[in-house]
Amino acid sequence: MFFQISGSFLAVVAFCFLLGVPRKFIVYAGMIGALGWALFLILRDAGLPIGTATFFSGCLISLCAQVLARVLKTPVTVFVIPGILPLVPGAGMYHIASSIISSDAAQTSYYVTETLTIAGMIAVSIIVVDSIFKLLPWRSRPRT
Repeated sequence: MFFQISGSFLAVVAFCFLLGVPRKFIVYAGMIGALGWALFLILRDAGLPIGTATFFSGCLISLCAQVLARVLKTPVTVFVIPGILPLVPGAGMYHIASSIISSDAAQTSYYVTETLTIAGMIAVSIIVVDSIFKLLPWRSRPRT
């Protein structure tokens, strides 16, 4: 489990360089991605369905990104986009293509359903947390 979490941290950090994230935020984004992946692994080991585990870990990633964006005064997308990288169902897309090539309709439908569930739960979790943050009353300091 430690190697997977460390690997997700390094993957997010490398992805930050591709996205052009400012250097002072790269470690924060890596920690958010690793934290989200750690929660996903814990929830999957606890026996939760993959969609539920993805939803809760996506909520954690989005929540951390919202808080850090306000603390560090930067856009939320600087942390959300790289942070969700470990949750993105790349292996599912590979399995879809492989099962289509091998003409296995049952496996194709299974992987399509699983991949769409994961992708949908990532999107829903980001939208839910973002909506909650938009509903909360925020005090703005008067500018001087």
